[in-house]
Amino acid sequence: MTQRTFYFDPPQWRSLNQHRLRASALMLGTVIWLSLYGGLGYRLWTQGVTLRDTLNLAMTFMSILLGVMVTLGWRSVGKSWPAYLFPWLSGFQWRALSVQQMYALTPSEFEAYVAERVFARQGYRVLNTRDTKDGGIDILLTDRQGRRSVVQCKRYSHTVGEPVVRDLYGTMIDAGATRAFLVTTSAISADARRWALGKPIELIDGQRLVQLAKV
Repeated sequence: MTQRTFYFDPPQWRSLNQHRLRASALMLGTVIWLSLYGGLGYRLWTQGVTLRDTLNLAMTFMSILLGVMVTLGWRSVGKSWPAYLFPWLSGFQWRALSVQQMYALTPSEFEAYVAERVFARQGYRVLNTRDTKDGGIDILLTDRQGRRSVVQCKRYSHTVGEPVVRDLYGTMIDAGATRAFLVTTSAISADARRWALGKPIELIDGQRLVQLAKV
């Protein structure tokens, strides 16, 4: 079997307050940029275009620079920013659940919960593959750099062992993904965690899943 090497960055799980702070700062930057752009337009309209006006040149430079920064900033935040600034307008349907409440879900509902409550709220584009022949993939993720990850969801009451993690690693390679996530309601064995060390696999047990669903 040919060995493949992947470059990956561990995900940065951001709190809800961090998301709101970023989106609020970008909204403020956008208002400043539009005001600067409008002021420059008014000056050019009333005074005409002249290359000797230092203020006009400075405003032009600042408009371009701030415009680029704002555009890149909104691109990094993605499409989910309204949900962080205005929770009542959010399309998110799931509230944070306890492990016992997750056990009451069907497997399909659990996959939908993980896709939306954990990953979509962190800015990933998610595709729940429950209605397709997924080859062991429950959720497909795409990050802001266009890199793909695969997610397996295990609504188990018993400990997840090393064979499950090995199978997930093979699924990740077959799918050409750069990272894999194993999300379960139960515990994960020490052997499984040791085997995953140094590999682009993140193991999320029931206790951590509850924590991530709250951020």
